[in-house]
Amino acid sequence: MTYQPFSSRRLWGTNVGISFKQVAIVSGMEDHLRRDKLTMQKFRPGRVLTFSSGEEALAVLGGEDVDIVICDTRLADMDGTHFIRILRQIPRFRTTPVMMVTTENAKNAVLDAISSGCTGYVLRPYSFETFQRHIVMAQQLQRFSEIEVEQLKAAQDMVAQGDFDDAIEEFEEILTLQDEAQKYYDMGCDYLFRQKFGKAIVSFNKALKINDLFAEAYHGLAQAYMGKGDSEKYKNYMQKAAEVHAQFDRMEEAKTLFIEILKHDVRAPNPYNTLGVRLRRNGDYPGAVHAYKRALELTPDDENVHYNLAKAFHYMGDREKATTELIDALQCNSDFPEALKFHQELLGTPWRGVAVRRPASEVSQTIKDV
Repeated sequence: MTYQPFSSRRLWGTNVGISFKQVAIVSGMEDHLRRDKLTMQKFRPGRVLTFSSGEEALAVLGGEDVDIVICDTRLADMDGTHFIRILRQIPRFRTTPVMMVTTENAKNAVLDAISSGCTGYVLRPYSFETFQRHIVMAQQLQRFSEIEVEQLKAAQDMVAQGDFDDAIEEFEEILTLQDEAQKYYDMGCDYLFRQKFGKAIVSFNKALKINDLFAEAYHGLAQAYMGKGDSEKYKNYMQKAAEVHAQFDRMEEAKTLFIEILKHDVRAPNPYNTLGVRLRRNGDYPGAVHAYKRALELTPDDENVHYNLAKAFHYMGDREKATTELIDALQCNSDFPEALKFHQELLGTPWRGVAVRRPASEVSQTIKDV
């Protein structure tokens, strides 16, 4: 089977056939329900489900498969972002396209929708052309990993047929791009920082689809090795599948925190540093380290970020990396009381490096993690 990496594929196509078996529309406004239903009927879906209440929609959708959900900001009993968060907790709806169609154009409203897990954001009143463009994007996003999904299904069939060695080869091929999910989460955060919200939505949804794919591949490997009678490898790959799910939870938490920082701490000179501090205080040291490294891409000579990274490495028990980052902090600014104290505590000696005195206007204003 020919394998084409995620990163080398185009997301959008120009000749995309749009077809839906069943769609759902949720809005607390009767005129919005009517308008959205008329618009969706132009795509000739087999069935259109409409709901004014989020609770009613969730009760019905729990037993239904739909191709796309159109969600308004305000429902009869809850807001749209809350509805999307609950919907995303239903396994079959983890990657279903959910388009927010709304009159809300404030930055924080868009950020809330992205945080909840929407696949698109359309402002009312909309033209059919605008609506259609977002529908095409949502469908193409659904098809984003379709080659790997087919490969995964083929490998699962091989396991069912007892062809374990070929199945293992297929699963391992899928897992060759292990860092793709984190890469797309990072891209999503970068787009948020630059207020390119549409691209952020696409990146976060790509990350979700890749993460689910990898978890299924590890689970498949576990089943294949169980079929071969190798219980140790079975346990190992089941653990890896669990770790992939845990990584997704950490990335989702980091995304939510990052969005809150962008919403409420608009003067933060380096939001990745603030994210690192929050993650570290929550006990997510690997996540904090990753955030601090992203922060250094924005401000490489920021003594506070180097200091915070040193503290995170210290909490992880990596004395060598903690020392390296601490020295970098003091080389940026040797008149740094917390770093000088930490140097004495960590190494048992005072700092004797070259003195660096920054003008007050150049001293970092980012957060020091204590």
